[in-house]
Amino acid sequence: MTGRPVAKGRVARRVDLLSLGTGHEALPLLVLTADRPGPCVAVTANVHGDEVTGLAAVHALDRILTAELTCGCVVLVPSLNPRGLMMQRRVQPDDGLDLNRAFPGDPDGQGAARIAGTVWRGLMQRSLDVLVDLHADSAVAIPYAIVDRSIRLSRPEREAMDTRLVGIAEASGLTVLREYPDDLYLRFRLDQSLAGAMVNHGKVPAVTLEVGPRRAVSGESVRTTVTAVLRILHHMGNVAQPPAGALPRLQGGPWRRAAAPRVRTAGVFVPSRDPGATFRSGEALGEVRGVDGTVREVVRADADGLVVSWSENAWIDARGVPGTLGLCGR
Repeated sequence: MTGRPVAKGRVARRVDLLSLGTGHEALPLLVLTADRPGPCVAVTANVHGDEVTGLAAVHALDRILTAELTCGCVVLVPSLNPRGLMMQRRVQPDDGLDLNRAFPGDPDGQGAARIAGTVWRGLMQRSLDVLVDLHADSAVAIPYAIVDRSIRLSRPEREAMDTRLVGIAEASGLTVLREYPDDLYLRFRLDQSLAGAMVNHGKVPAVTLEVGPRRAVSGESVRTTVTAVLRILHHMGNVAQPPAGALPRLQGGPWRRAAAPRVRTAGVFVPSRDPGATFRSGEALGEVRGVDGTVREVVRADADGLVVSWSENAWIDARGVPGTLGLCGR
């Protein structure tokens, strides 16, 4: 969006507490409302307890938007899994299940299903126009935005939703990856992730941003996340001016998220290409080596694409997946 600068008005800030029931601390929702009407956007983080980049980015957005929000409402949720955060566990500690495969959930259920259902109800009551969910992939990764598969919508609804999702993801300034193909999307229950459920069950456009390491707060990654979210908010019209500076979007594509080829033998995986590097089908992606340096296996690409991330664990077991790729195609 372009045009004359919009005069900044007042921004009201309040903290709403979302009760998760007995034995749980209430989740704080930081609600920022401008004095001019506009879209309502939710920014959520830390649904996986060991992914902290998004949480720090939400804290920074809280400070920035108190001054920069020009219209509408932004709901910031620093942590959807505070107990997982404190224990540095990916899952929801009550039952050991992945909270990001439990939406829309059941507020009368147990464990992850109950928390997901309570969060879902609390978010849907706010008549959201867009949701941005913040995640972290690996310390060895490019930053990227994910476009979900709107598989549960009718064909006209799906086409309209897909157009909106791509537009929002591209507005972030990050490299854009479409999710796994429809069959794998269902097998991996990605329609039950927060973003996937918003798209498929709530019919609310939602994108996932994957930026930074999981367990440590990287200043550079936080700045990248904040810039990407502000670009989306500018795209939606909530802030008047886009943030300065370019983000590292990679040219080419479209790209589709895919797992790297599974290895046949155990050993130390040594990549031959850095994240962001492109490759052709049949080219080497890396080697599996023994402790003595013997090359046990050369891992080769089975399609054209780019390297998105490598695992933070150097040792890989047989049948393990060493990383994530972006393959050419939709």
